[in-house]
Amino acid sequence: MDDSTALRKFIIKLSIKFILFGILCAAVFYFFAQQHYFHFVPAIFIYFYLINLLTFYILVKSHNLPMGAFSRRFMLISSGKFFGSLIFAITFIVLSRDNTIPFLMIFITLYFSSLIQLVREFNVYLNQKKSE
Repeated sequence: MDDSTALRKFIIKLSIKFILFGILCAAVFYFFAQQHYFHFVPAIFIYFYLINLLTFYILVKSHNLPMGAFSRRFMLISSGKFFGSLIFAITFIVLSRDNTIPFLMIFITLYFSSLIQLVREFNVYLNQKKSE
């Protein structure tokens, strides 16, 4: 599997996942918690969509590096994603204390589900590379 095919498949799966999460989130807000909806919800989805796309792209492009270089790059990417997300969350919480709970519920759900998907898809990519 070449890099562009892997990226295309990842984009499709990521898009489907985020559309489904968006529909679920909209349904929860519409039917159960209208008073907790805030207009920043789409920005959270866009942030995680773009950060996961960028992370997967960098991992795919650097998979041929020697193990030491790849490990350093992987740790740098993971740390950057974690601290960038932490700064994103803290900034939002400081600026909008009224929406902290719904924000954190969406944020934590997307963070961990995106992390799981990223690891799973990268392992599939590596396994397919080995079998070629």
